[in-house]
Amino acid sequence: MTHENRPTDLLDFPGAAALERAGRTEPLDPAVQARAHALILDAIAADAAPAPAAAAVPRFGRRRVLALAAAVAAVAVGAAVLPVTDVGGDGPAASASASEVFTSMADRVAGEPASSAPYWKTTVRSWAEGKRAHTDDVYLARDRVVIKPENGSTITKKSLNIATWRVGTARLRWDDLDALPTRPDALRSALSAGAKGSAAEQTVLQAGDLLTDAPISPKLRAALYRVLADTQDAVVTEGVKDATGRTGTRISWKWKEKPGYKIYNPSWIVQPSTGRLLERNYTPVGKDGHITDRDTYLYAGPAKTTG
Repeated sequence: MTHENRPTDLLDFPGAAALERAGRTEPLDPAVQARAHALILDAIAADAAPAPAAAAVPRFGRRRVLALAAAVAAVAVGAAVLPVTDVGGDGPAASASASEVFTSMADRVAGEPASSAPYWKTTVRSWAEGKRAHTDDVYLARDRVVIKPENGSTITKKSLNIATWRVGTARLRWDDLDALPTRPDALRSALSAGAKGSAAEQTVLQAGDLLTDAPISPKLRAALYRVLADTQDAVVTEGVKDATGRTGTRISWKWKEKPGYKIYNPSWIVQPSTGRLLERNYTPVGKDGHITDRDTYLYAGPAKTTG
């Protein structure tokens, strides 16, 4: 798996992210295509025409005008649905909603091939406040876990209770995961079952564990993203870097304080173009921006061996 970031300097106009996420479309009707072409030509002509003496210099410049013209044409032919944006230039461009991001990721991973590999491997860079960051390879099997820390050693632990994941109030083993529903409403009910506090909080926590540490099928992964697309109160910030410098989109949630409990707000950094979760980090409630620990996933996927 690679995590290369594509140049985006030519797509820095409001709504560009939505256009990119829209993907491919079927060939256009010739009449509709002609209309789109005319819109772009009109925009070029308007941009090239001499400005009145009293007119202010356009804020966007020629490249942005042409880019916006292309965006207008795309909307005209139905190639993309753009979010409402402010094109005035003073405020930040409106970003995609969490629902758009997670739905895009679901669509991206749903068609990936399933794997029957005996191990689920994660290469994770872990850091906690007051401790040194370290990167480990973790190979999980049905009856064992093999950990290869960055110091070159190998640790093996065998137990049938290692490969289990909490879903609702139940503990599921490796082979039980395939029985989970892939209908988003049914899967949401399973994840939130028995929640003693916020059902959304439990859903996000358990979904994150499954998406990073469990050998789930592409269909179940897509279903988890669709569940998260309907999780309320998520805040989206685009153009965020993880601990290794990879650029992604941050999805963060804020939970309510609970007397007697220390609650942490989770933030995820995801990469919509690959459908992958790059990082999970946590901030104590009431201490915005103070990250206390993070796990950055350099790889999460099937492995045939531990070599």
